[in-house]
Amino acid sequence: MVCWLPLSALANTLTVAYRDHTGAMSSATKTIVEQVFNAVDSNIELSWIEMPLARAENALAKGIIDIDFGRTRLVYQDTPQVLYPTESLFSVDYYLFGHTYVLNPEDYQRVVGVIGDQLALMIADRYQWDMVPVRTERAALNMVNSNRAQAMVGYVGIASMLEKEQLTTVRMADSPVESIPIYLAIHQRHQALIEPLNASIRKMKKSGEITALLEKHGIPH
Repeated sequence: MVCWLPLSALANTLTVAYRDHTGAMSSATKTIVEQVFNAVDSNIELSWIEMPLARAENALAKGIIDIDFGRTRLVYQDTPQVLYPTESLFSVDYYLFGHTYVLNPEDYQRVVGVIGDQLALMIADRYQWDMVPVRTERAALNMVNSNRAQAMVGYVGIASMLEKEQLTTVRMADSPVESIPIYLAIHQRHQALIEPLNASIRKMKKSGEITALLEKHGIPH
């Protein structure tokens, strides 16, 4: 059994950047991050600041904030001031949603995606799709439902909207187009937190707590 010394002497309050707080994925990730840090040291408080992606990246690199969350390992790979725990928080499955049926990913040229969804953009780059940007998942699904778009790409939680919104002609692919690990990104001044965070995340995964929190927020996992 590994025991970690209290780390609150390093910083009582850590500032965390996040995106849209109304989204299920953002809410679930926020809850998971809070539980992870509480298991490391209950004296650490997290101060949440809503911040666009580019601004968060700049702020973390400069040390203005302490943590960015819900990111892939690619985001800060060229930023030496930023560290990642080796353990991902979880993986997000992204699916194609098509009009009446779903083709193979390679068979699409243009796909709808939500503005600001960097993971969807990364998938689009991989498959060389032209991404049609819209403001919300609902708007994207409505385009597919009315056959104004062949398909959209989005995370698995969008599936819950199909019946709720009566999108009767939208079909979800049988398997994900991509499964993307999501990480915490931490400023290097908090390097002492990395191993305790790894241990905390591993423990929560093993106990099923992370899966339970995702499902509580309506995100199948």
